[in-house]
Amino acid sequence: MSEHEYNIIRSKKLTDIPNLPAHLVIKWLSTQPEFIGEAIAKCCYQQIAGASL
Repeated sequence: MSEHEYNIIRSKKLTDIPNLPAHLVIKWLSTQPEFIGEAIAKCCYQQIAGASL
């Protein structure tokens, strides 16, 4: 992951991360603590659940 890509993700809000390209988020998550991945998974779930209402 390039420094540019890393900085793009770091500059986003949690709610914006699910809208980024998945391959970038997965690479970024591999360098983050587990609780960050859990927070993003929860955010994705909430967006999916909200879209199906």
